[in-house]
Amino acid sequence: MFRNIKSIVFATNLSENCKPAFDFAASVVTRYQATIVLLHVIEKIPDYAESRLQGMLGKEKWKEIEKFHIDEARNTLIGKKSTSKLIRSALEQFCTDVGIDDDSCGYQSREIVVCDGEIIDNILKKAKEYHADLIVMGARKGFLKDNSIGATIKGVLRKSKIPVMVVPPYSSGAGALT
Repeated sequence: MFRNIKSIVFATNLSENCKPAFDFAASVVTRYQATIVLLHVIEKIPDYAESRLQGMLGKEKWKEIEKFHIDEARNTLIGKKSTSKLIRSALEQFCTDVGIDDDSCGYQSREIVVCDGEIIDNILKKAKEYHADLIVMGARKGFLKDNSIGATIKGVLRKSKIPVMVVPPYSSGAGALT
C-alpha cells in the first residue's frame, strides 16, 4: 500500500526541463498538503582543479567566485522573494489554474536548499534529512528525439530508498500548468 506523502524534495538543475517537474511537485504538495524542499546541488569541482584555480586567482578571489555561484543559484530559485512567499505564490497559482478553491489548497512550505558536493549523494542526504516521502526530478529532452534521463537521475533511482518521480519535459506545444 502506498503511504501518504508528507514531504517532497524537488531536485532541480535550474533548466527549462525542470518546469514540468515543479508543476507535478506543486500538484502533489497541494493534493497531500505536504511540505516541499526545493533543492539545487552545485557539483563540486575536483580538488586538483580547485587548487590550481586558487593558485591562479588567489584564495580570497576564488572564495568570492564560489559564493557568487551559490548566491546566483539561490536567486534563480527564489528571485527576490522569501522562500515561503515564492512557494506559496507558485502553489496558489497552480490551485487557481486547476480550479481548486482556496480552502482545499492547503500545504506547508519548507525551504530552498542550495548546497555543493556530489549531486546524487546530496539529493539522497537531503531527502533523508527532511524525511521526504518522494523525490521529484525532471528528465531532459533527448539528443535526437525522445526524452532522456542522465546519470544523476539513474544514480538517484538506483540508490533511493523512497519513490522517485521522473517527469518528462513538455512536448512542443504543451504548456505549464502554472
